[in-house]
Amino acid sequence: MDFKNSGVMKNGRIYTENVTPIEVSFTPLNKIIQKDGIDKKYYLGNNLDKWNYLKGAKDILRKAGTPQEYHFREGAIAFPDSLEKPARTMLTSEGSLNRSTHVIEDPKNKCYRLLTPLETERINGFPDNWTDTGMPQNFRYFCMGNALVVGLIEKMGIRLNEIFKKEV
Repeated sequence: MDFKNSGVMKNGRIYTENVTPIEVSFTPLNKIIQKDGIDKKYYLGNNLDKWNYLKGAKDILRKAGTPQEYHFREGAIAFPDSLEKPARTMLTSEGSLNRSTHVIEDPKNKCYRLLTPLETERINGFPDNWTDTGMPQNFRYFCMGNALVVGLIEKMGIRLNEIFKKEV
């Protein structure tokens, strides 16, 4: 599949180029998640109203401290996250009750649950239990939400080195 990349300007001239995207395989969540031994503290229970609200689309009329009104809008986020797709980007608030937290349907018991700290390590390409140093669980989530995905950084570094070698 070829795409035309238009609108690139250099020194007052517009350039276009035919480019072919490089298709890269991904690891779906179902290859990362733990299959057994999930502690019950990770399960959401039956009251999913708050989660449904947080993950759902919104169109809320608001006032900004003046008589002026505006619409606050945000689109829906998958709920639960698909096990057939790669994980979304994690934030430092992963594991807490908020819109960005990953929620999956456990394939074994069909109940909704949070990702475990070990699963978040796997998503980012870290060894299992890398953050299991005695720190509180919420710090483990914070570390993984603040981390960079190891494999992506490695690929970018390799590519940058290739580019730098050509410039010399």
